[in-house]
Amino acid sequence: MSAAATAAGYLYASGRLRGRAQREQEEAHHDQNASPARAEAKPRTERPRIERPRGERPRVAPARPEVRVAALPPREEKPRRTPVIQYRTRRWKPDE
Repeated sequence: MSAAATAAGYLYASGRLRGRAQREQEEAHHDQNASPARAEAKPRTERPRIERPRGERPRVAPARPEVRVAALPPREEKPRRTPVIQYRTRRWKPDE
């Protein structure tokens, strides 16, 4: 790993940690300012659900008809070719 990559990683990580610490500090500040009296004075009300009648879905034909496939007989494997071994003698010739 090069020094530039190490430095870049350090700066990236430190920036994330600094941002995280700042967010946590702001959340703590907001929690301290929120008064419990205000939260209790306004109870949460649920909205009434609107019930809609569901119509029946129209029946639709399948996208594609059933496909039937015939089974093929297993392939007959050809026997492996045996390598041809050729012996020959090499002799040194003065011309070469």
